[in-house]
Amino acid sequence: MRKILILLFAISVIYGGEFKGYMKFYAHQSLVQPYEFTRFGSRLQLNLRKGLGKVDFFSSLDFDLRAGREQNRGLSIYPVEAYITFHWENADLRLGRQFIFWGKTDWINPTDNITPWDYTNITAEIEDYRIAVDAARLDWYFGSSSMELVLVPYFKPNNLGEEIPGATEELPEQKPENWQEGLRFSSQVYGLNFSLSYWRGFDLYPSVVPDMTTGGLKIIHPCQQVLGADFDYALGNFVLKGEGSYFLTEDREGSDPLVKNPYLYYVMALEWAGVENLTLDIQYIEKRVLKWHQGLMGPYEYKITRSASVVLSYKREGYWKLQFISVYNFRDGDYFLLPIFTYEIADGVNLYLGATVFRGPENSPFGRLKNSTRYFLEVKYSF
Repeated sequence: MRKILILLFAISVIYGGEFKGYMKFYAHQSLVQPYEFTRFGSRLQLNLRKGLGKVDFFSSLDFDLRAGREQNRGLSIYPVEAYITFHWENADLRLGRQFIFWGKTDWINPTDNITPWDYTNITAEIEDYRIAVDAARLDWYFGSSSMELVLVPYFKPNNLGEEIPGATEELPEQKPENWQEGLRFSSQVYGLNFSLSYWRGFDLYPSVVPDMTTGGLKIIHPCQQVLGADFDYALGNFVLKGEGSYFLTEDREGSDPLVKNPYLYYVMALEWAGVENLTLDIQYIEKRVLKWHQGLMGPYEYKITRSASVVLSYKREGYWKLQFISVYNFRDGDYFLLPIFTYEIADGVNLYLGATVFRGPENSPFGRLKNSTRYFLEVKYSF
């Protein structure tokens, strides 16, 4: 698939198009002993857009030269996105590698189960820590509403950067029965923006279970169905947001301790923008496991877990921007911090300085990622 996408990019170059892109120099150093440079190098990204009547082609190709302790050191060439979009009067069809995001809340999105995360590479820009998927996406527009249909043939999991000694990962077999699909209806009424969604796919987060064949452990991604809804509504300087999903897993009765139970996962948020260039978003997150049977639950499955997140952003026009993101889990006391400082050195030249901090007990969600704690320094020239 990668070779096909690069070939399409080369053909588009031959036939001409609109070129944009950037050059970036980056240095990521671990904040955990022995304080190694986990990532150090440069990247050239070329973005090409070509329109031919009712057909558009877009491709984003990265040339990455990397050093550091990561496995993929050296020069790598890969497409970030590459898709063709067909336009009709009331519909658009997009085919190829693309980012697909669902949900209206910030950072914690119970309905966003299509595009995986790369937790080892969280930086200032979303394309660094989200992984585009090969998909077909149809958007149909009617009045103030729209219907989105998505088909993803090949499953990609989250990259957590965790290694479990003796465990082997078992990804879903690439066959039509394992294709993932979903739909989302979006609309607006009396200032209320909302959507209803359905997704059938595989869990982006891994489950570790005994391997009955080898006697060891294996990492799997069970199939699940997700019914979701979200909304936002503006009230003066405030925006009220909500998002939630019902996850129907393969253990519908809650009797298998090796399979997740069905659960509810929802977020309520309040965003405030009462001061110029300053926004504050506070979120309450809760997960409720259903079909609870004492003694039949997995070791890290709790009946109720609660979290909170804060997103603070302040921007000085033409100079600098400060963003602070945090998530705290009340049960385990673990947390995630992401401060980012952006400074515009000159037109098209930006400096990014930030850190990703994971802390908490060893077996907590963020505690397990503590070795990914690091700071990052990046200089980017866009053209």
